Parts: sequence; C-alpha cells; structure tokens
Amino acid sequence: MRSVVNMSLCMLLCLVTLTAQSQRRKTTRSKSKARTTKTAKSTKTVAPSYTTAQQVQMRKSFYLLYLLERKGDAHDAIVKDAVFNQIAKDRQARLTAAYSQCGDAACIGKALEWTADEIQEVGEEFKRLAVSNADVAETVQRLKVVDRYPLYTESSDTAFIRKAWQDVAAGINHICKVYLEGVPPRYPRIDSISFRPSDPAFVKQVKTAVQQIMAVGTGNAFYRQPLLGSLKALEINGRDEATRYEPLYKGENAAAFAKSRRMNWNAYRFSSIMVPGSGPGKAGQSMDSMGMFRCKLAAEQYRDNVAPFIIVSGGHVHPYKTPFCEAIEMKKYMVSKLGIPDSAVIIEPHARHTTTNIRNAVRLVYLFNMPASKPMLIVSDSFQSLAIEKMAARFINEIGYLPYTGLERKATTENIILPDLKAWQQDPEDPLDP
Repeated sequence: MRSVVNMSLCMLLCLVTLTAQSQRRKTTRSKSKARTTKTAKSTKTVAPSYTTAQQVQMRKSFYLLYLLERKGDAHDAIVKDAVFNQIAKDRQARLTAAYSQCGDAACIGKALEWTADEIQEVGEEFKRLAVSNADVAETVQRLKVVDRYPLYTESSDTAFIRKAWQDVAAGINHICKVYLEGVPPRYPRIDSISFRPSDPAFVKQVKTAVQQIMAVGTGNAFYRQPLLGSLKALEINGRDEATRYEPLYKGENAAAFAKSRRMNWNAYRFSSIMVPGSGPGKAGQSMDSMGMFRCKLAAEQYRDNVAPFIIVSGGHVHPYKTPFCEAIEMKKYMVSKLGIPDSAVIIEPHARHTTTNIRNAVRLVYLFNMPASKPMLIVSDSFQSLAIEKMAARFINEIGYLPYTGLERKATTENIILPDLKAWQQDPEDPLDP
C-alpha cells in the first residue's frame, strides 16, 4: 500500500482547479518560392470554459475525463484520433436531429447517451492507445497513482483504461436517464428529477443547453458533448449537492485540517469517531432528536480521549432537496450545545446513505493524513449500529466493494473499522455523491 503521505499529496494535487479556457491554435502560413503558393487553412476550435462547480463535478464523477481535460499530449492524441472523431461526428448528427425533432427532454437524453456499441468501440480504441501511444500510457499510470479507480489498479493497463472508461460512460448515461428522461434512481424520494420530462419550461432549458453543446464539435475531444450535456442536466435540475463545500480541507474543516498536520496519533486508540447523520424528514426542520442523540454519544467518546476528531457525516438528504445539511447541523449542535471544539469536528457534507457515510468518512481519513493503520470508531444508535454490522451485502450491491478491512461490533452503539483505499472508487450511479 502506498504511504499515507503520498496519498495525501496526490489528493491535494488532484484538488488543483482545472482551467479550461478557450484556446485557438495559430496557423502558420508558409509561402513557397515556387509558382504555386499553398496556404494552410486554420481550424477554429470551440473549447468550453468549465465553471468551478462543473470542474468539481467532473473531478468527482468522471476523473478520467477530468485528467484529460487538463490538456496535454494525451488530450491532443485523443482529439486527433480517427475512431474517436467518427464517433463524435455521429453524435453531432444525433444531437442535431434531436434538437429539431424532440418534443421532450427524454428524447434529447437518449440522443446524449452513449450506445452500447459506442462504449465498446471507445473501450477498444483506448486499449489500443494505451499500448501504442506513450502519452496515453503515461496518463494510465497517473490514474493509477491517484487511486480514483482503485478497484482496477491491479489490472493490466489496457483493462484498467477500458474499465475506467466504462465507468465514465455509465455515469453520463445514468445522469441522462435520471435527470433528462425521468427514470427513477435507486432512491427516488431524495434523488429524482426535478421536472416532468415533458414540462415545456424544462424542455426549453434543455434545448437551450443542447444548442450550446452542438457548437462544441470539430476540433474537440469526442466525449465533450455528452460530458457537457450531463453537467448541464444536473445544473438545470438544481442537483449540485456533490459540488457544495468543496474543497473539504477548507471552510468548515480548515481548523481541523490544520490541527491534523501536527497531531500525535500515538496518543489515541482511534483516528476518529464517525457519526452518521439522521435527517428529520420534515420540511423546515434542521435536526431531529435521533441526530442529537448520536452526537451526544460521540461527544462522550471524545471526552474520554479515544480520538482527536469527530467526523459528522450527512448531506442535503431528507426531505427532498432540503436546504439543511446533516453534517453542518450536527457540527453546529456539537460546538454550540455540547462544547466540542470547532477544530475537533470535521464535516463530511455529501453522504446520502449509511453506506456512503462510512465510505466518505474513510476518504477523509486519507485526505486529512490520518494513519490508515489506526481503526475508526463508528458511533450511532443501537438499531443503526446493528444494521452497520450486517451491511456488507448492501455495500457490495450499492457501491461494489467494502470501504474498510474488517468490522467489529464493540458495543450496542459502537462499531470499529479499518480504512481501505478502495473507498476512493468513484460511483457512476450516484452523481450527487460519487
């Protein structure tokens, strides 16, 4: 396993904001001394400028494309690739037809989706480039180092890039299906589309976005149109939950992050105490009694000096599109009501389920350079604590792996886990918390 220090450095490098300003290639015109003078025609490239929120969403949902969009030789090789350009040409024709013929957002979503044949063809071409192109091969190695696809790290380079691409395609298709076509997600009560696909106002917004996307054609990477389409679909639906509060080592977590740099970890049994959020489920209510109870349990453990930090985990979950973030409200309660120092409470403001409460808390262990060899303590009510003990099958079913190595039920309200790097694996089917 790579050292925790290297992991932290990699993550901080990954959080550097991508700049994708429009670039135009200068065309050189040479005049021959011969009688026939040949002038090279310049090709204007329409390159999008991503907003900060779009960059964060791309980094969290589509890291392969995020890395390629940093520009460079691998990006240029992909832009020039004949196979990819033909796929982009077919996409352009599909979008043009959809723009003029579609009467609802579902029809447009279908045009943006990757077909099974396209996913297969792109995967095969990426495999070929991973062997034949040194710049693409180097990109594969960089992807392995940053551990955004740790489930595939031990695979051959060709298998690795194919699997990473398949995740990207699945993620874009998932957004199109849910947030344009209205297909119910796994948890429709909290994650579903904001409009009816046939709503005229919604269709108008989608078509306006498609009109902008269609301008991103010749001279750009083959994936850019569906990528932009998925990002704009999330924006139109107001589903920006994944981009809020980033980067997590700043803002509410700045004091804790600074404290973690100078911590004597040998003085504690656990690296952190994790508290899963409990959404009130009632409009206008910021916190419920169960959330307060869990916070009190964690505060008792903190005062017993078992760990230097409490990680409060939970996003904007219940009820649908609530303005209240579980982690933010728990931290407010712990600091103002229970007297826990601000520098001791770390917010994890994105998790939407118990599985991702744990996965995201493990990610913070690595981001904050906590020793991964030291266990984490999970504190909750007895009902949820028992559920966590028996949750392995749900982890595999929903996110595809266990984000920890080993789990021990210490008491009726306590579980102990050891972090695992697999927690960094991106989830293509949860764009609100990938």
